[in-house]
Amino acid sequence: MKKVIKRALMIIVVIFILLIGIGLYFVSPMISMQPVETGQIPNTNIYSLENDLSAAYFIKTDDGHIMIDAGSDMEKLNSSLKEIDININDVKWIFLTHSDSDHVAALTLFPNATIYIGKDELPLINGSMKRNFFGGNNLPSGIDVNEITLLSNNQELSFNGTNVKCISVSGHTPGSMVYLIDNQYLFTGDAFKIENGNIRVHPFTMDSELSEKTIEKLKKTINSSDIVLTSHYGFKVK
Repeated sequence: MKKVIKRALMIIVVIFILLIGIGLYFVSPMISMQPVETGQIPNTNIYSLENDLSAAYFIKTDDGHIMIDAGSDMEKLNSSLKEIDININDVKWIFLTHSDSDHVAALTLFPNATIYIGKDELPLINGSMKRNFFGGNNLPSGIDVNEITLLSNNQELSFNGTNVKCISVSGHTPGSMVYLIDNQYLFTGDAFKIENGNIRVHPFTMDSELSEKTIEKLKKTINSSDIVLTSHYGFKVK
C-alpha cells in the first residue's frame, strides 16, 4: 500500500513539474513583449493599435485604409479604433503576416476588406498541417478560407499609389510574410523579435533553424527600411 501511495505521489509531482514547465514556456516569452502603443507613428501616415500583447497597424490612403494583421481581441480592438479615428468601413485591405490567433481575431469586424495571406500558410488554416500539439490554426467564424487572396513571394500590389511588396519569411509559420510599404516601412509580424536592439528568432516559432536563415536573408531589407514595425516588440527607426 505504501508503495502505491509513493508512486502516486511521484506521478503527481512529475505532472506538477510538467505543468510548471509548460506554463513557463508560454508565459516567460510574453514578459518581454512591448507592442507599439495606440497612436500615430511620428512623421508617417501609419497608425498603430495596441491589442493586448500585439499591435495592428493601419496605413491611411485617400481610397481606404490598409491594415496589417487583425489583433487578438475583437471587442478591445473595436473600442480602441475611435482613438485613432479609424472607421471600420474604410478598411479595404487586410494583410495578414500569418494565421496565429493573435493576428486574425478581428477579421470579421471589417466588412469591406479584402483579406490577403501568404499562400504557404494555407495548410495551417485548412487543417492539413498542425501548428502544434493541439492542431492547426482556425480563422474566426464567418471567414471563408476560399475567399482569402493568396500571395506569392515578392508579389507587389498598389493601392491608390501606395505600394505593398510581399516577402515570404518561412520559419515562424510556413507561410509567414512581411510587407514592405513604399520601400520605406517594413511590417514584420512575428518573423523575428527585437531584443536589446538585436534581431533574434521569435518565440513559438515552428522551425527555428529555417527562421534563422530567413532572418539572415532579410537583413538587407531590414537595414534599408526607414522603420521596422513588429507585432510584439515595438518599432525600430533606421
